[in-house]
Amino acid sequence: MSDQLILVTDDGAQLDAKVELHDLGLILHSRSGKDRNPDYRAALEMLLSRLDGAQIAYRIYLDSLPVQGIELSERELAFDRMSPVATRFNELVRAMNEGSDSHGAWRRLLIETPGTTPVRLRETIEGKGSIVRLPATELRRVTTAHIRNAVQKLLDGGDAPNFAPSRDYDALTDTGIPLAPKKVFGLALEEALGIEAYPGHFSAGWGQVCFELLQEAGLWIVPKNEGAARPKRDPKQIQLELADYVPTEEERSWIEGNPKIVSHLKRERAPGLAKEKRDAFMAEHKRLFCEDCKFDPMEKYGPEAGSACIEVHHHRTHVANMEPGHKTSMDDLKCLCANCHRVLHRKLALGLMSPV
Repeated sequence: MSDQLILVTDDGAQLDAKVELHDLGLILHSRSGKDRNPDYRAALEMLLSRLDGAQIAYRIYLDSLPVQGIELSERELAFDRMSPVATRFNELVRAMNEGSDSHGAWRRLLIETPGTTPVRLRETIEGKGSIVRLPATELRRVTTAHIRNAVQKLLDGGDAPNFAPSRDYDALTDTGIPLAPKKVFGLALEEALGIEAYPGHFSAGWGQVCFELLQEAGLWIVPKNEGAARPKRDPKQIQLELADYVPTEEERSWIEGNPKIVSHLKRERAPGLAKEKRDAFMAEHKRLFCEDCKFDPMEKYGPEAGSACIEVHHHRTHVANMEPGHKTSMDDLKCLCANCHRVLHRKLALGLMSPV
């Protein structure tokens, strides 16, 4: 078996960089000019990400020919292991050029991985042969319910060990708790497809199915530094914030009569919960119809246009009366036609309805 590793990105592109197995771990050969190992940076960032994801401990040493006779402990490179991968790369470049005339050379590195077998190391870096990127049709089998279950597992102290901690983005819950987007989606994918999910199964980022479905489920995707600076907030406080809520003209008249209804309206507009209710209702009844008047808009207008006539309403617990930490269940929600929904909102605004 050759000691050289083949580096392929999650998108299937092969990197032009020389990486070899070593008795102590891995060797990343230096970059020189435009032709020798031009994908050095991408290769090093991939190595760091995949070692992180597999939870393999490692140390990095300068291994250029002039220093190979020096003790390893004296040529270890310091960097912040909790920094984003791109930041770590820059820190390593500064460390590997410290004390030299060059400040931008990308030199040969030894990545020590104590206790890790060559077989596991190869599988981690190259990826298991059976792992291929899943088509969008398979990824879209992940529902809001799967994502909510994944979020709850992580909040309860569980983990998705095949995925690295978040480096570039956070998926914020409605109370401001940051979670690793790929961990959330990986767990949801495992439940949806009944597989063991790995990073190579899907890509995360803007324009990818992963982020699209996480946002549909009500998570807020933000850059890592922005999420880290955002304080955790009390659920009741979030319900009363109006900054991102723009009521319609009709809703303004309701709010003037009863300001508490604004939190109810705002919560009902959250896309994740409404989508989950619609999915569950469709799974049970095979169609959407009004639970109050029984009007079936899909029969009258067709499945595509008709589904827009059915809205989701909180009916058991008035949102304005929810205590912090309240978890909405599907039994708290009803599918209503637009007419029935507006009548109930008017009753709430006039104080003609009391929460159960």
